[in-house]
Formats: sequence, structure tokens, C-alpha cells
Amino acid sequence: MKNGLFLVLFLLAGLMLFNGCAEEAQTADDHYDQDHSHDEEITAFEIIYRRAEEVTAYVHGDHWHGSLPEVPAGENISLGAYIEEDDEEMLLDGDHHALEVALADGAEEGIVSFDSHGDHVYIIGEQEGETKVVFQFIHDGDIEYVTPPIKVVVVAGS
Repeated sequence: MKNGLFLVLFLLAGLMLFNGCAEEAQTADDHYDQDHSHDEEITAFEIIYRRAEEVTAYVHGDHWHGSLPEVPAGENISLGAYIEEDDEEMLLDGDHHALEVALADGAEEGIVSFDSHGDHVYIIGEQEGETKVVFQFIHDGDIEYVTPPIKVVVVAGS
């Protein structure tokens, strides 16, 4: 009987510890997706370099893995996204669900400009340099999720 009680107490303590870690992780994620509804969760956000038809970067918690392709000055890169909400793929149709890109807070201005088409975006190289952007998942006209900032490098044109 004592072993059974000890096991139950041990499992309860472990569950409480795990729950506390999960809440802490949620707080860190909320820093970047303050506009995101807490009833739904973005479970995947991948940026697709459309020219190569490959994932070039993806969000992992509060940071990125991978990078964006360099943008030649005077040219652009075309990017799409694969987004899952609660493990369900969100189809970017431009009406109900859309992808947008914007300068990150405090990022260097004048390096890039943007052209959004709902299911994909263009990052246009205006002048050589580096800046940071964020991608936004738009649902019915409202920003539902904002990624962490990611670096964009504009190089000399070809």
C-alpha cells in the first residue's frame, strides 16, 4: 500500500512539473504571436523558396532554423509558406487565409520592399544591406500569427 501511494505521489509531482514547463514554453511563444488566438496553435510554419520549390527556413519555438535566400539588388525572391494550425494544413487562398511579410520592429528600412499576393510574397531588394522581416499568417483579414524576426540580405545585383 505504501508503494502504491508513493507511486501516485511521484506521478502527480511529475505531472505538475511537466505542466509548469509547458506553461513556461507557452509564455515564450506568446512573445512573438501576441495576436494569435490562444484557442488555436500554429504547429508548423515553413517558408518555401518558390524558385527551388524547397523549404528554406522554418520556425522552431521562438527562433528560425535555416535562412532566407539572398536577394539581388533590383530583383526579388518569391516565397510561399506551409502553415499548420492545430496540426491541420492551412491553405493560403488569399481570401480567408493569407501570407504577408513586414519589416520587424526596429529593422533597417530601405533595404527591401514587399509585394503580397495572398498565397505568396515577393521580397524585393532595394539596396545592398541587411534587415529583418517577420511573416504574418492572416485569417479573415486579421493577423493571427507573427513569426520571430528573420534576417534578409540584399547583395549586389547581377
